Amino acid sequence: MTLHELIAPYEFMIGTWEGHGRGRYDTIEDFQYTETVTFTAVPGKPFLVYEQQTANPDHGPMHTEVGYFRPQASGHIEFVLAQPTGQTELLEGTATDNDDGSLTIVLGYSEVRNTTTAKWVENTMRHYVFNPARTAFYHEFDMAAVGEEMQQHLSAELHKVS
Repeated sequence: MTLHELIAPYEFMIGTWEGHGRGRYDTIEDFQYTETVTFTAVPGKPFLVYEQQTANPDHGPMHTEVGYFRPQASGHIEFVLAQPTGQTELLEGTATDNDDGSLTIVLGYSEVRNTTTAKWVENTMRHYVFNPARTAFYHEFDMAAVGEEMQQHLSAELHKVS
């Protein structure tokens, strides 16, 4: 497959990643979950297709989201997401190669849109750290929602399975 030149540095992301995470928020009880993330390339296109699913410890479905990971020149990243809970997220940030060989992606600017029936989410932030071997990543998701200040909601560690 011929990858677009903006996708080539992120080829390691293509495939399926699985792992475990924890969630918390001031308005709910703490919880644990399993997570699966899949990145798929489209030949010649400057984006990766993203799909995420979580399940509770009894394997019941919890959350899902889909979207597009859009690297730009000079390490700038755009991430476009849609969620069945009634939100869309437009995130922007940077990718930085660290001295230890790891890669950090921080998506600190977001614009969130909510449908009229959705729980109100005001702002989000996503932080990913890929290990030097690019075989695992740690992820944190922060949000300001339902009148609460920005706070960490989710954290997970995923490992590449395919």
